[in-house]
Amino acid sequence: MDAILYTGMTGYQWRLLPREFGPWQTVYYYFRKWKLEGVFDDIMDTPHPLVRRLAGREESPDMGIIDSRSVKTSHYADPSC
Repeated sequence: MDAILYTGMTGYQWRLLPREFGPWQTVYYYFRKWKLEGVFDDIMDTPHPLVRRLAGREESPDMGIIDSRSVKTSHYADPSC
């Protein structure tokens, strides 16, 4: 898991992982396996409601807000609109 987090933080390619993490093929195998099994989604989704409750909020937000400045600077905005 440390190697996967290290790769995500540094942006290193799998093949450039430092040797102390073990063979890059093994690290990549587990990353791909856990990704396909949804492990990372579970890790991100499970604590979210708890953190919101601890902050005195409802478990899920009722609405979201997008301001015009965010939309104009988005890389995915369609300029023809």
